Amino acid sequence: MSSFKAYALQFESKPCSFNLNYSTLLSLLNFVEKGSLVVVPEVAATGFCYSNLKEAVSFSEKVFGELLDFSKGLSLTVVLTGFELINGKLFNSVKVFDRGRELLSRGKVKLFRPGGEEEFFERGDLRSLKVVETSLGVVIAPLICFELRFSEVLTSLKEQGGELFTVSAQWGRARKEHWECLIRSRAIEYQRFFVGANGSGKEMAGSSMIVDPWGRVISYGGDALGIVEGKISPSVIAQVEAKLPLNS
Repeated sequence: MSSFKAYALQFESKPCSFNLNYSTLLSLLNFVEKGSLVVVPEVAATGFCYSNLKEAVSFSEKVFGELLDFSKGLSLTVVLTGFELINGKLFNSVKVFDRGRELLSRGKVKLFRPGGEEEFFERGDLRSLKVVETSLGVVIAPLICFELRFSEVLTSLKEQGGELFTVSAQWGRARKEHWECLIRSRAIEYQRFFVGANGSGKEMAGSSMIVDPWGRVISYGGDALGIVEGKISPSVIAQVEAKLPLNS
């Protein structure tokens, strides 16, 4: 399998500051290469805009449509989340766009109770967990923030053939060490690549990173606004599994 570039975007998403957030997102997309993977932080365009749910849903829909088209123009694979209303129920949905096609959409299955998510969002069904084969030649297993803590979620995605886990997050600064430790330990445990895109700013931990199946950090974002980038070589997965088989 051929290698490709992966990017994790990192910036502060302010609740209900739709145009400012989206402008920042688009400015960062100017720096990604054609034919690459781009992972966007959780609800990046809207923040957790609970005070204006109707507008958050409408703006998320606009962003989904425009980034779907954008992925076609630059032959990108884009992973992002946003507010989505389905049959009258509100979800924090992750979507995978691949060169102008929507390959996957599902609701967040592990809501973050301390942040009040259960008051606003419907919980996604565990049976909706799925992976998707992309034009990059790698099977992507998308995660949404808090889901990273739950082994049953990751195990299901790996058993379905997931090769690269993406994590779109707004992970709090108070739990920064948890984020950094979990990304690396999950990469080691599941012998897979991880691309984690986290929010930054006063409340969020930043520390977006790309980690290989050995648990080695390929690229790390620190606290500042910017892009984390790294080269993904899917053949490394087979090398790791051959040298350290876990299914014997």
